[in-house]
Amino acid sequence: MKFPRLKMRKSTRSTLSGLAIGAASLYALATAYAEARDNLLRFFISCIVLVLLVMVFALIVVALVNAGRYVWHRFVSRELPEEEHTKE
Repeated sequence: MKFPRLKMRKSTRSTLSGLAIGAASLYALATAYAEARDNLLRFFISCIVLVLLVMVFALIVVALVNAGRYVWHRFVSRELPEEEHTKE
């Protein structure tokens, strides 16, 4: 499956191609073994939901790590104000 006009990254194209291959494989299994298509459709949708949940969880973890690093650098690398020493 080629997407020459969509200007996608190679990893995005690979992911979409893998999903298309998975869908075609499930269809081939459904027709070859006379399995109920409803069961395979539920299986395919549950796999997609699982992948999406893993991606959301990974996004949350990355956001928390980056926020923690930002807060850490914000408080640790902050310069302390110099005290004014006046001689009178």
